[in-house]
Amino acid sequence: MKRSLPRALTPGPGPRPVIVGLEPMADSSLASDIARRLEEEILRGRVRPGARLDERELSERYNVSRTPVREALQRLSASGLAVARGRQGLQVAQMSVADLLDALSVVAELEALASVQAARRITPAQRAILLQAHEACGRAAESGNADVFYDANIEFHDAIAAASHNRVLQDELRRLSLKTAPYRRTITFQPGRMGSSQLEHEGVLNAISSSDPIDAGSRMRRHVSMLSEGIADFLHFVQNSEHSGLFLENS
Repeated sequence: MKRSLPRALTPGPGPRPVIVGLEPMADSSLASDIARRLEEEILRGRVRPGARLDERELSERYNVSRTPVREALQRLSASGLAVARGRQGLQVAQMSVADLLDALSVVAELEALASVQAARRITPAQRAILLQAHEACGRAAESGNADVFYDANIEFHDAIAAASHNRVLQDELRRLSLKTAPYRRTITFQPGRMGSSQLEHEGVLNAISSSDPIDAGSRMRRHVSMLSEGIADFLHFVQNSEHSGLFLENS
């Protein structure tokens, strides 16, 4: 993609200025934006584990040249979100069942810590955002809309992470959430899961609003742990649905 130079840097009469690094800097910024978009698509289940990440297709989708797309894919590979599969090319990383269980156990502890700190540090404005996300989950659960529920669920958990005011914790949660999100999303589609999740959310919300860090952490840990405790039902559901390609083969 060609870019025009800023007006102040447009060549005029006389010696032309040497502009060093303008395009690389622009491409790097664009690559960061593309990488972030892809992360969001993975997080929200728009791009599934095992999906092929085609450089040309992504370039056309985002209406950019291949250079920033290539750099964005390199960043995803470096973070473990994308892997090379021989002739199949680059794909969104899949997890084994064992790795998923381990990852969920770590997420449960991180989310519990976020809830503990949120109960101590949440501001009135953040409390209102958390309540809005909870109410959005409730409306989606009542209508049976799993896709809308999942998006609202992300907002609920993100609101708690933000209320922890712990940037290191937020970064670690996002890194792991990106890897486990497609599997957590699939669990949302299991019968009755939205209703039970909403009740668990309400308990966490009440504990945080009551400034009870011990109860908030305990409830959140139990909430996330439910995902791994019901793994047998989850695997049965996945293997008999359109989500069967989520896991690595022979995992």
